Amino acid sequence: MKHNFRKAAVGLAALSLIAAACGSDDVAEPAAEPAAETTVAAEPAAEPEGTSILNGEIPCEQQYAGKKVTIFSPVRNTDTDLAIPDFVAGYDPLVECTGVEIEWQGTDQFETEINVRMEGGNPPDVVDYPQPGLMRNHIEKGYLTQLPADVAAHTTDDFAAGWDVYASSAEGTIYGVPGRSSVKSIVWYSPSKFADGGYTIPTTLEELTTLSDQMVTDGTTPWCVGAESGVATGWVLTDWIEDFMLRVNGGDVYDQWVNHDIAFNDPQVKAAVDAVGAIVKNADYLGGENNVKAIATTKFQDGGLAIVSGDCQMHRQASFYVGSWPEGTTVAPDGDIWFFYLPSPADGPRFMLGAGDIYAAATDKPESFDVVRYTGSVEYQTSIANSRNELGPNVAIDLNAIEDPFLKAVFELQQTGEVFRFDGSDLMPGAVGAGTFWTEVTSWVIGNEDTQTMLDNIEASWPAS
Repeated sequence: MKHNFRKAAVGLAALSLIAAACGSDDVAEPAAEPAAETTVAAEPAAEPEGTSILNGEIPCEQQYAGKKVTIFSPVRNTDTDLAIPDFVAGYDPLVECTGVEIEWQGTDQFETEINVRMEGGNPPDVVDYPQPGLMRNHIEKGYLTQLPADVAAHTTDDFAAGWDVYASSAEGTIYGVPGRSSVKSIVWYSPSKFADGGYTIPTTLEELTTLSDQMVTDGTTPWCVGAESGVATGWVLTDWIEDFMLRVNGGDVYDQWVNHDIAFNDPQVKAAVDAVGAIVKNADYLGGENNVKAIATTKFQDGGLAIVSGDCQMHRQASFYVGSWPEGTTVAPDGDIWFFYLPSPADGPRFMLGAGDIYAAATDKPESFDVVRYTGSVEYQTSIANSRNELGPNVAIDLNAIEDPFLKAVFELQQTGEVFRFDGSDLMPGAVGAGTFWTEVTSWVIGNEDTQTMLDNIEASWPAS
């Protein structure tokens, strides 16, 4: 099974939006432009009377003929990638069944523009949220509509535990349905280099430490890390800490942390940060003190390239990193590069850290609810997987229906997760999650601050409630 990353690069353009939410700067964005719009209308009587889709949940009676649903999203067309038509085409079965007209409004100024529209009383029908924190803020302000029970049930039933938390109000009422996802609990490696060293894929966190130590004994460098990302420098390291917060403390403490139910400088947080420091601040693991300090100045896109050159063995980075490997790199189990799951402790569940988008209704209309419902379906998410190489988080997706071998493997990994948690920095107040958390962890990794000082400074920056 071979996969050259360039073959998937076009499809991964939309997936890179998730990286951008975490601070990606590998693609220069053009100046802000008006929201792009693409509309698809149904042809009359496309479905015979009496049929339905989604196992009978939506009757095909042209009941929405003449009605339009607008979807407001950070997914937009660019000079190099016409993303919107693919996303709209995924709704074709719904359009043909119900007669609804889909209008996709894409913008590169999503957070600013959606706030203006909501505050001005001009909401779209459906909103594609890349940040659960922003969605919850809009719930609290009364901008979104609670989903009908039969639609909300899909969020509970069709996705890994945790997605329902991020699609809900603080009180637990479901307002959204997951639509897209990325997997962050991934370690990239070279299959041939592992074979040459006699190394096996670790299945527990303890085995990962043993493997790293063995690599040092063998005279090789276990890890390479790059965290430079312009004004967002540091998000790579916050992802490390989030993964280890799960593995060291579990899902409940993770939730308390991101909600500030425990202080940022709580001993449990320090334990997770120290576990990360045992890797990313370990000169033996990084190939010398200079390489540790260089983390803050090494572009995140270049962070794993030392695997290709043979100068390091492993790189922890999300699934979207597949687009960063050099042209001609074969990404496959028997190729130049492949990946394995960042393991959980031997006695713990399989924790999965990720990110993604949640779709919510801002208008109280049956057609809005059915668009949200359909976005969470196996049918829609399989379509987007094959047209855009975009992950969908629905656990019922048939892996055999995924055409791209790499994406199929990531889907399979995602489905093995027993406890899912969303990127923590995206859930925290912006002043912390996209502010002091990034800057303080950068100072920490290059040695300007110890762990306690870093955590104390972040805690002091948390906005008063």
